Amino acid sequence: MTKPDAMAPIIGLEATVTGGRTIQAQKRGGRDEARERLIEETTGAVVWIAGVKVLNDHVGDPILKKILGANFDVGTDKILRTPFDNFMKSDKAPKKFSKRQVALMKATKVLASVLIADAFIGLVVPPLNQKLTKALAKKRIEQKPSDEKISNKESNNKDNNSKETSFKGAGAVSAINVFTNAIENTNTGKLLSTDVGLTSGRIYSARNNDERIEIAIRDIGSVYFYMWAQNHVGDLLNYIETGRFSRLNPATANILNEKLIEVLDSKGGELSVDEFKKIMLGKKPSEIEVPVKNEEFETAKPRKFAEFFNKFRKKGAEPLQVIELDKLKSNPKLQNAWTRLEAMSNLQPNRQGVPVITKQQIIDALNVCEINDPTLLDKVFGKYTNNAHRDSLKFVSNKKLYGLKTDMENYIEDLCKNAKDGKINKNALNKMKNKNLTFSGINFVAGFAVAAAFLSTLIPKFQYWVTRQRTGKDEFPGTYDLEKEIAKA
Repeated sequence: MTKPDAMAPIIGLEATVTGGRTIQAQKRGGRDEARERLIEETTGAVVWIAGVKVLNDHVGDPILKKILGANFDVGTDKILRTPFDNFMKSDKAPKKFSKRQVALMKATKVLASVLIADAFIGLVVPPLNQKLTKALAKKRIEQKPSDEKISNKESNNKDNNSKETSFKGAGAVSAINVFTNAIENTNTGKLLSTDVGLTSGRIYSARNNDERIEIAIRDIGSVYFYMWAQNHVGDLLNYIETGRFSRLNPATANILNEKLIEVLDSKGGELSVDEFKKIMLGKKPSEIEVPVKNEEFETAKPRKFAEFFNKFRKKGAEPLQVIELDKLKSNPKLQNAWTRLEAMSNLQPNRQGVPVITKQQIIDALNVCEINDPTLLDKVFGKYTNNAHRDSLKFVSNKKLYGLKTDMENYIEDLCKNAKDGKINKNALNKMKNKNLTFSGINFVAGFAVAAAFLSTLIPKFQYWVTRQRTGKDEFPGTYDLEKEIAKA
């Protein structure tokens, strides 16, 4: 997976889950439940994965672009990437609308996309599904001999009387933009926003309380396994394998490996571990002195939950610090690194027309080594973000980008640690790349298998067990009284 919000794993998981749940439904409720589950899961998957995105990108965005003149993100880290402010201060921004009005229009577009998708899957599909089941059941009953109809009717009445079931038991603009960005540009936001409406609609549309309980158990119980289980399993396995929770993704590893081969070729094809490490990683960041006073930087205020967790860390997470590039021009200690400083600054767009650079990038510019080569970083970040990292109207998390760079550094550290005879050559590079690819694959499959097992089999079995414990029946609640209802009609 090359991108932080890749959809392919989610699509693959949905296909597996749809098949597994349909099989479980067939075993318990026969054709009626299996068909309802197949239709509901398939349409739900399509809307869950692409519904909000299609409505946003192909309906809402063209309309908004006609009104506002451009499409833009509203996510921000306040001091480095500010696409909303970049747009509002550009020549494209409509002068007749205020910031608040533009933010509300953007939020309205996103909210409308969510509500339309949720209404379709929660309030339209279930009733149509139920009508189809009723129509097919009516057709089956009409084809039965009359004495069989009477027998079935008596049997149903007996069953229904055996046990009753019951059901037991600038701040405003910033807030608007945080909400909008979460739903529009993150998978977690997109899918959770859809899930809330989807589950609510299905519960509302259920035919009886037993069916409502099953839907609540299945849909609410599935959220963790859809959204986070795969990554958590992968992180745990990474920790067991390397002592770290993250691992360099294979696509970035390929780019880095090309760079490592280039370095080796320029040095005769082989280097000692110490030489290689010095060329690639240079000095430790703590050994680099930044000739800029701390108070000269703009410092991003950490979010409240980050402040809370920092209390329990030996060393709190470093806040993002930024300075305008032009303010460094007069600093004599930075003149020799000016070309690299400019290149580092180009790894992100200008902030409202002004070039900016982070404290970390200044350290990297002064620490001259191959891992800090701006050309390499631009290539890696471009692949990871589909070149959004330098787009002034797109938001990209700087934390994720430099988390990726840390993974690259750890990859090189592991390469040096595993080198035989203290030598780094192409054979060592190939072994490291193949090992990283193998473990990435194993960890992905393990995470996928855990999520798929719970979603396709274990959660349905649990919801069926709850129904049996509550009602004494091992059948689909949606068709409890179906033949009786048809007979009355």
